[in-house]
Amino acid sequence: MCIACNPGAAAYLQARREFLGAMVGLGVLAVGGASLSPAAHAGTTAVGSTGPADLIFHNGPIITMAPHPHPHPEALAVRNGRILAVGAKEQVWQHHGPNTELVDLKGRALLPGFIDPHMHSAMAILSEWLDVTPFSTRTLADAMAKISTAASALRPGEWLRAQGIDPSLMHGDPITMAALDKAAPDNPVFVLESNGHIAYSNSKGFAAAGVNDATPDPDQGRYIRRDGRLTGRMEESPAMKPFMAVVPMPSQARYAELVQQLFADAAKAGCTSLHDAGIGTGGVSDLDLLNTVMAANPPVRYSGFLTSDLMDDWIRLGLKPGHGNDTFRLTGIKFWSDGSNQAQTGYQREHYLHSDKRGALNYTQDELVAGVQRAHDLGWQIGIHANGDAAIDTTLNVYQTVLKKTPRKDHRHRIEHCSVLHREQITRLSQLQVSPSFLIGHVHYWGKAFRDDILGPERAALYDPCRSALKGGLRISLHSDFNVTTIAPLRYIDNAVNRVMLDGGEVLNPGECITVEEALRAVTLDAAWQCRTDHIVGSLEPGKYADLVILDQDPLSVHPGKVGSLTVQETWLQGVRRYKA
Repeated sequence: MCIACNPGAAAYLQARREFLGAMVGLGVLAVGGASLSPAAHAGTTAVGSTGPADLIFHNGPIITMAPHPHPHPEALAVRNGRILAVGAKEQVWQHHGPNTELVDLKGRALLPGFIDPHMHSAMAILSEWLDVTPFSTRTLADAMAKISTAASALRPGEWLRAQGIDPSLMHGDPITMAALDKAAPDNPVFVLESNGHIAYSNSKGFAAAGVNDATPDPDQGRYIRRDGRLTGRMEESPAMKPFMAVVPMPSQARYAELVQQLFADAAKAGCTSLHDAGIGTGGVSDLDLLNTVMAANPPVRYSGFLTSDLMDDWIRLGLKPGHGNDTFRLTGIKFWSDGSNQAQTGYQREHYLHSDKRGALNYTQDELVAGVQRAHDLGWQIGIHANGDAAIDTTLNVYQTVLKKTPRKDHRHRIEHCSVLHREQITRLSQLQVSPSFLIGHVHYWGKAFRDDILGPERAALYDPCRSALKGGLRISLHSDFNVTTIAPLRYIDNAVNRVMLDGGEVLNPGECITVEEALRAVTLDAAWQCRTDHIVGSLEPGKYADLVILDQDPLSVHPGKVGSLTVQETWLQGVRRYKA
């Protein structure tokens, strides 16, 4: 049965869309008039071999990430925003002209600009909410104190919005309606967990949202109760929908400013490309908003997956695979099979520790097959969110069914996060030519919680198994899932190379550590391949865009344990410097 046509199955994505649509203040019922700016589809213009270069970079290590690199590149030339030549200095200097600008690296390293292949621009809105993340707030008691202090500064009845709380990392008493009532007796409160799957509210908040003890749970959503009474906790986007209808949100213009700031921060972190794993979570009008942002000449190029629940609208708008241009292109369709492992809504083969629950699927396997088959047959790349090992089983079954019915070369279908990954699942991924994109920050920030409190040592050791995936012949990428973690590719590299857990400094399964070069590939060339942009970015090769990052040191020369301390000095997009430290 088609997801888009089945009322129960469609409820989850519809509510998720309306939830995030409310967050960005875009009006989820407005679906007309959205389109990408007209531009050509896939294809690039080759750079000619004659004529002087605009820029020549020299006097520092050049790491091209090309499949067949020059053995000792000494210089790189750029003309008209594209790489003209890379190689020995005397070869590249043939392109030196009277107006060529020489960029002296002074021993710093030149690399392809970094790529984050899975983030969510819609979550830029949360930067204006009260920060109660575990990175700024030590305990749950500290978070409640912050909420109390912030509420005391508001007028009675004014909403307090907070984001990033995480009971899996912050110790203390559970967050309850009673505790929030005590912290904010005169104000409605809405607190979103860092994973985006769990939220909390107080009595005034539930009353404002029109949810009471007798309110039934929505499809794919839950209001947690004890003895028939609301506890203050809600799970999954459909349960949050009534709250998002009444929580104040900023204007579309303000939201655009927040996204522009997010893109500037990404460039500061060395990114020249971002891939949105959920365009449409705020409605079809997301495209208008992103067109506005991209027309303002941001420091990154952009691509993304459209949400699966709006397939009818995407078709009505005439959108096809590859629609857009090299600055902003639509590449695929995104599905969500389960929830979050740290929130214990990811779908597992076995129960969570100290629990009789193992999470749940958002859709049946048959519903996923129908939706994926439709998008696949239209030529789209597919990305399916799957965190738990049972969700990965289901996702692999879906891909196997679809690809058996309609084989397609170079489909580049992905599993997003692909967190608790067994060896036999890696074999299936290879057979199906499906690749994983790992939220590698899970290992660093949540590794100890997974090992000790949520999954246990055996399953935690399976988390983001980069070494096993590469050994199994897979091309992998590393991502932030912003705002679950910050956009910081040097940190992703460090997490994959060293797998050091934040709390205590232990290593989570050292057998899954990879080399610095392998990790670099996962945020450059192989990330570009997963995003279907490897023909224009991802490596330093003639004809590709001069999307570059300059680091203070050569990452291949420093001790692997120190790679996380490297710094971004400059970021260049299409031959133009867009960030300088």
